[in-house]
Amino acid sequence: MFSTSSLSVGYNKKVLINGINISVAPGKIISLIGPNGSGKSTVLKTLVRELEILGGSISVCGKDISKEKNDFVARHISMVMTERLHPELMTAKEVIATGRYPYTGRLGILSDEDWEKVDDAIKSVHCQDISELDFNFLSDGQKQRIMLARAICQDTEILVLDEPTSYLDMKYKLEFLQVIKKLAEEKNKIIIMSLHELDLVRVISDEVICVNGKEILKSGSVKEIFKEDFIQKLYEINKEDFDPETGMMVWNKQQPLAAAIRKEHQAQRHNRKAKVIMVQGTMSNAGKSLVVAGLCRIFMQDGYRVAPFKSQNMALNSYITKDGFEMGRAQVTQAEAAGIEPDVAMNPILLKPTSDCGSQVIVNGEVIGNMTAREYFDYKKKLVPEILKALSKLEEENDIIVIEGAGSPAEINLRENDIVNMGLAEMVDAPVLLVGDIDRGGVFAQLLGTIELLEDSERNRIKGLLINKFRGDKSLLDSGIQMLEERSGIPVVGVLPYIKLSIDDEDSLTTRFENHKAGIVNIGVIKFPRISNFTDMNVFEEIEGITVHYISSPDEIEKMDMIILPGSKNTIGDLKWMRENGFESAVKKFSQKGIVFGICGGYQMLGKIISDPDCVEEGGTIRGMELLDTETILLKEKTRTQLECDSGKVSGPLDFLSNKKISGYEIHMGKTKIKTAETFVFGASEKKVYGSYIHGFFDEGDIAFSICSYLAKQKGLELTEKIFDYKKIKESQYNQLADEMRKHLDMEAIYGILEK
Repeated sequence: MFSTSSLSVGYNKKVLINGINISVAPGKIISLIGPNGSGKSTVLKTLVRELEILGGSISVCGKDISKEKNDFVARHISMVMTERLHPELMTAKEVIATGRYPYTGRLGILSDEDWEKVDDAIKSVHCQDISELDFNFLSDGQKQRIMLARAICQDTEILVLDEPTSYLDMKYKLEFLQVIKKLAEEKNKIIIMSLHELDLVRVISDEVICVNGKEILKSGSVKEIFKEDFIQKLYEINKEDFDPETGMMVWNKQQPLAAAIRKEHQAQRHNRKAKVIMVQGTMSNAGKSLVVAGLCRIFMQDGYRVAPFKSQNMALNSYITKDGFEMGRAQVTQAEAAGIEPDVAMNPILLKPTSDCGSQVIVNGEVIGNMTAREYFDYKKKLVPEILKALSKLEEENDIIVIEGAGSPAEINLRENDIVNMGLAEMVDAPVLLVGDIDRGGVFAQLLGTIELLEDSERNRIKGLLINKFRGDKSLLDSGIQMLEERSGIPVVGVLPYIKLSIDDEDSLTTRFENHKAGIVNIGVIKFPRISNFTDMNVFEEIEGITVHYISSPDEIEKMDMIILPGSKNTIGDLKWMRENGFESAVKKFSQKGIVFGICGGYQMLGKIISDPDCVEEGGTIRGMELLDTETILLKEKTRTQLECDSGKVSGPLDFLSNKKISGYEIHMGKTKIKTAETFVFGASEKKVYGSYIHGFFDEGDIAFSICSYLAKQKGLELTEKIFDYKKIKESQYNQLADEMRKHLDMEAIYGILEK
């Protein structure tokens, strides 16, 4: 028997839902339903003690589980949750076998009986053909079946499943129903699960519990829950949009599918636990990312828990979270401004261009493949549930979500199935601030033209206009602002000055690529056509006397004190470009007198051979620059990990970096074999040439300053700055941004928009 009594659930000791009373007899299947963000996962995580019990009790076999040890819970409750598992070097069968660990003792040695249960579980979910494969190489649907098998072989009286059919196709959903039904009817198991597919809820459930974010709104039999129009009220959809007889959504074939999906999910806005505000722009590089970062810092300073969010980001600069997921660098900057750890939920979809008409598509931090623009345009509507799930996660943990749009909402050719601008604002009922860039001219035309191209419902979402990057006397804008407000009917809530900050750029629309005057030390970065993660060089730009030059002509190389080959989204393509345009020979000549440093793709180029047998990029094999005795093979599986390490012994002119703390992250699709070259921190070195896979290599401690100081001394010069802390500099820049925005932004109006 399983029951709860006056149970209270929530996060961080904040109660979200209380008074939960559930009683389930053996052999019964209970389904939790409700809109996104209504608290289903929170309830289930509390039932398995992943979250703290905030009140009341949970009883299993007559015992209060809050008073029992973990092994008691593990022998009575098994679970399949939405969080993804990332075991190292384990087959699917080995993952399933971990379900027997509660019975094996400290050494984790399985008996013959344990292995029989593992084999039985494998057969029960029909995954014999994939059981010996590496778990991390399986599809999401295959992983879901493996996790269900693990729960089955754990052999507990109670199974708790959070959206177990999320990644399953039609065939395996039907098989799942049969497995669950068999466990309940033949083995007398208690099944408690959340489901989004109401048609499945109808056919499998003995009882349905309806959650709305504040309370258990209703519970009862399938017949009781699906009668009349209760489901439509629960999800706040039109009566004609749902058929209670089938449990299926009904949508008008004349409207885009994404619009129908949006209507299904809009109910969550009334159950929202966080306030939302969205920043859109009249064009790319209007300053949306910086405005979002500034608002995050202001709200954080004002005592609120705040997080950034961008549903879809197209950028070459990316980052790896502590969990090993890849996300856009702009949202990392915004998370830092908010004072929180970056979370892939802040950027569920990342597009990394691989050519002028195609991108690598990354969903929830993991690569799903390469697509052309047309293929992705047709595919993206399927990602709406992933976007809403990510936003719901952030809402559970924060008071305010600051959402960033992409490009312009007035790109009418992209309006159908929009998931990043007004389409997203409609999904989550977000008020919008529209930002225009006066630095590039025509700001009044930008703002008015954008507003004119929007539909009435979209126009009504814009609650404030922002003029960004202004230089000069603001009073000169007064007459224009008055006309803008009269013509648009929307107030201008701020005129932000041009703020010169070295905060991470989102993509290559950046002033850092412009020509700069020579400094005491000049660091040259080869500007590849598909340059990525050029934020690795940010730290050098903060050191007084150092100039970073992004080199677009091989003639500039000889004037530099150090050359960096940065990351690349197409290593083979950019290596060919270097070779065809004279960069390769210029870099090789420079390496005789100065330091050459390759990062990630740049490191791969420095070796002797790059082979691409699986056509990860262009296929085939290409000769490298032959400055390092290494060989690289490109692989389909992407390496994604954060790391901290000691640099160990470093040879050559950079020997002063020996035994330094290094931190950063790896993000690459290949492995490099070191032959006769010396090992260097996650890379190799020979003479004055160094290569490493670590992004952020120069950020830690005094690494960058030590290198620059060495380069200055080689010229008989000395840097004036003696103490350097990049993290403190970034913090001061976020505070400076917030200070400037407070001076020039009507924060009372912003808070008023949030409250409404």
